[in-house]
Amino acid sequence: MIFAIISSILTALSMPGFLWGGIVWFSLIFLFKSMENRKLSFLYAFLYEYLLTFISLYWVIPILTKNLPEFFGKFSSVTGFFVYLLLCLVEAIPFLLFGALYGYFIDRIKGDIPKALFVSSAFTFSEFLRGIGELGFTGIRLSDALYKDIGIIQIASITGTLGIVFLIVLINYILYIKKSKIQVIIITISFIYLANWIVSTNLPLNSANVPIVAVQTNYEQQIKYTSKSEKIMYNIENLIANTPNNYLHILPEAVFATEDIRNSQLEEKLKNISKRKPIILGFPTYDSQPKNSALVYANGNLVGKYDKIKLFPFVEFLPYEKFFKKFEFLKGVAYFTPGDEFKTFKIDGFPEFGIQICFESYFPEISRNLSNNGAKVLFVITNDGWYKHDTALWQHFSKIVFRAIENQRYVVQVSNTGISGVVDNFGRIQKILPLRNQTTGILNIKPKNTKTLYQKFGDWFSILSILLALLIPILYKDRRKNRI
Repeated sequence: MIFAIISSILTALSMPGFLWGGIVWFSLIFLFKSMENRKLSFLYAFLYEYLLTFISLYWVIPILTKNLPEFFGKFSSVTGFFVYLLLCLVEAIPFLLFGALYGYFIDRIKGDIPKALFVSSAFTFSEFLRGIGELGFTGIRLSDALYKDIGIIQIASITGTLGIVFLIVLINYILYIKKSKIQVIIITISFIYLANWIVSTNLPLNSANVPIVAVQTNYEQQIKYTSKSEKIMYNIENLIANTPNNYLHILPEAVFATEDIRNSQLEEKLKNISKRKPIILGFPTYDSQPKNSALVYANGNLVGKYDKIKLFPFVEFLPYEKFFKKFEFLKGVAYFTPGDEFKTFKIDGFPEFGIQICFESYFPEISRNLSNNGAKVLFVITNDGWYKHDTALWQHFSKIVFRAIENQRYVVQVSNTGISGVVDNFGRIQKILPLRNQTTGILNIKPKNTKTLYQKFGDWFSILSILLALLIPILYKDRRKNRI
């Protein structure tokens, strides 16, 4: 059990916003050591993922114990903490499968390489399962640790992040099964980063040539949810008063936190501004059904809106309502209805673009579908004002690095109090605005129309993983020991 705990701590320290991503190349060795007790391997795999989630997402605790109770609910801090423990439980459940497969099959497989491929496949498929369904979440995926290692993670354009997870587990298991000493681990990591350097230094240079304006509003949540919309509009007008005309201006999610300002004097102001400065911004829209929306204004008109497809569980919608009816107290502004269209936009002078809202950048299928529908650049608008810890901001921002590589697109994120910046089509961070400042900044983008293998076929690597996990125990079973 101690080894599983050590593995969780080391893996957490490799995540964005913590210590160093390179730790992930050896952090799982201790997990495999703990799973030498085959009968309890399912329990240790579960414990590993549970503690990894608990440590890595520590920044969620004040949201559930302080922020949400203050703004939206009447539940206590104790209740909020219980919800956090439940969140960790949900994230860890798929790894019961990994631990069970490992404990039953690993000694029944002949050969170190087949064993390593089996373990990597079973782990990767469990990771895939964690990201699907109404409670799906792709945060703290092992690949996240490498968001700065641009050379290595280029394989995401082929396999998505699951291929990176597979590689990380494969290296860890080989080091474990060979009982590698510290010097061997150091040499292995050195070769990995040599390869990373070679690839990253030979990538084409950035050639962005289309300027846009990111508008980082930096409103505390208290201000967002208590200020009148007229005051917020006044502040926006002042903030962009001296920004260049004819540049696309991108504002965060939920600029107006609770009000649908369409067909109002405030919208007329937006339309007038858009005659000189095209604008993207977010606010809820209430038609027949409430939506969390991003709206585009240009040439004095509302061009259209994108409705958030992947909603945040419990806060924006109630997942699996029959099972979680009692958790309605977590509800935010409203329970939204998910959008159903991967809509892209084209306005004069700018490449066709797609918009993602907040949590959606965690899910590659959103950016993939937008790119397949014609988006040549991707924008993420978000409100990260809930988070007081920079760890949360970096974990969120790191996701656009992978979305950029998967689709070979420039990706811009514009946040309220979080990280606003641009990543090029190879995942290289080009510019970041000062954190927790009300400011504007010019970011450069370039339209791309590349079709990557991942963009075409999505998470095909998950299918390969389950096939390997099923076939290897059959093809490489250890007949000499009369097992299976």
